[in-house]
Amino acid sequence: MKALIIGVGNIGKQLLKMARFEKVYAFDKYRRSYIPDVQWLEEFHVPEDVDTVVECASQKAVKEYSSQILKSSVNYLIVSTSAFADRTFRELFFEELKRSPARVFFPSGAIGGLDLISAIRDTVEQVIIETKKHPRSLDVSVEGETTVFEGSVEEAAKLFPRNINIASTVGLVVGFERVKVIIKSDSSLSHNVHNIRVFSSIGTYEFRIENLPSPENPKTSMVTVYSILKTIESLDSKIVFE
Repeated sequence: MKALIIGVGNIGKQLLKMARFEKVYAFDKYRRSYIPDVQWLEEFHVPEDVDTVVECASQKAVKEYSSQILKSSVNYLIVSTSAFADRTFRELFFEELKRSPARVFFPSGAIGGLDLISAIRDTVEQVIIETKKHPRSLDVSVEGETTVFEGSVEEAAKLFPRNINIASTVGLVVGFERVKVIIKSDSSLSHNVHNIRVFSSIGTYEFRIENLPSPENPKTSMVTVYSILKTIESLDSKIVFE
């Protein structure tokens, strides 16, 4: 596999260390870290020999580079799904995808139960996602447990763009209008907690996920890296567990 990694922050660095690529390019507007056997791109483009593009930069990067990526026949993995909380961009992206030779993948990231939610998406009436994080992960200064946001995915993405990928991914599956977001700051937490409640015509489901924050960046979880690796491995696998 010949890959292009967009964004070499915490997730990108871990991915480059753990994945086994035949050849790897990297592009990052803001960082230049020495990583063995990585070819840095000075200007963004998709090299002709690349078959897989992995975005792990930001919602801004998704919006800025997706149109160009969709012109290439690649597997395109998108981590920063909060970009799709922007309805205008979302509609434009999926319109372009209809004419694109690319295949798009949304790794489950820090979420659990996405396989079930996807399977029953046509029966889902509402999904409530409650996220609890330490104040430093949310860039707020409050003590104790405090609700800092309650509302739609679209509004949450404007205020907490790096903390809303789970809700955005669920929104892509069931429809953004069916997802309610609650974000709480809790200074007693040492890890991130997500409670996902799914209400559907065939049953009610609840998932609780407790992810340890990455030691290098408390806003991300290492499970996201493993989720990307799983998606990459499934691209060439004859057996895929969904």
